[in-house]
Amino acid sequence: MSTVETLESAAEPPKPKRSHVGLVVNVGLILLAFGLLGWVLNQNRDKILEVVSRKLDLRLLLAGVLIFQTSLILTYLRWYALVRVIEPRFTLRSTLLLGFIGYVFNLVIPGAVGGDLIKAAYLVRMRIRKTQAVASMVIDRILGLLGLFVLASIAGAFAWNMTTSTGAPAPGVHRLILAVWLAAAAGVLLLAAIFGQLFTRFLPASKQPGHGRLALIVSELKTMSTTYRTRLDVVFLGLALSVAGHALNVFAFYLMGKMLFPEMITTLGEHFLMGPLTLFTMAVPLPFGALGLSEGVGDQLFGLVGHPSGALAMMGFRVLMYSCGLIGACVYLANLKEVRGLTASAHDLEHEMIEGEFDDDEPAPAA
Repeated sequence: MSTVETLESAAEPPKPKRSHVGLVVNVGLILLAFGLLGWVLNQNRDKILEVVSRKLDLRLLLAGVLIFQTSLILTYLRWYALVRVIEPRFTLRSTLLLGFIGYVFNLVIPGAVGGDLIKAAYLVRMRIRKTQAVASMVIDRILGLLGLFVLASIAGAFAWNMTTSTGAPAPGVHRLILAVWLAAAAGVLLLAAIFGQLFTRFLPASKQPGHGRLALIVSELKTMSTTYRTRLDVVFLGLALSVAGHALNVFAFYLMGKMLFPEMITTLGEHFLMGPLTLFTMAVPLPFGALGLSEGVGDQLFGLVGHPSGALAMMGFRVLMYSCGLIGACVYLANLKEVRGLTASAHDLEHEMIEGEFDDDEPAPAA
């Protein structure tokens, strides 16, 4: 089935009713995000005036956009490798199309169904079991987050005896590195527990016929284990792509810092320790990629290593994010009719996940 045919087939489900409670929550989260951003801007007003008073090297901005777009493509390829395990017919063209569209949904459409569910709904339309479709998204997310901690752990190993760029001891860095190592170890143990089906063995809900959220989660984890534990080569490839993509992101972050503060002496190595932890905060479910929160955390973390302003560097990084988001927006608009139907399917899938039971776990006959 072609990409267009699959997208068009998603136009059948009726549009679900919107929840007024959900709308209020989304508006509240948006206000919170902009409130946090306003607080950070106020805390860094002197630095902002300093930056706008000088001419910026836009070549660094262009390089940052290219590097960040490359990291996004690596993310799409990671998901492509994972999906090919369960559906060899899945094409690279579909991967890129859904990757761009999913990125827009995750980044710039607050309150909309998540980009991951858009991609999962597409897989379901390819007659892939819903648990397998969701499992591919879950393991992709796990590898994405684990890659951040692996990258920071490697940087931490080199930075154990770190001093700040001024030559003074870096307070709190040892505790931070230990926390990173513990987080990376926890991520590895989580994958080992999933592949060893420990959740299936020890959670009582997994022994029920499949009703309820906990039972559904356990079922998805079991499906993930069954699908991927015999293809650990693909899992390790996904982790390697995750680390490589995050390394590119950190380098792009560093370039934004150099563009805003040419006199910056915070090293690239220090960025590889603090950058992943700052970017990890974007996993917090606040609109526009945890707007405001990441800036505040980045300011605190990079302050440990003498950065002029981690908050403004994070804002510069967001310019890269939204610049690349324009590409996804163009892909989205070019496929608007089909994506609307796919969005309805994603809402149905989300509703089933909230209810704790998929109504059609087995694949339908191919058309």
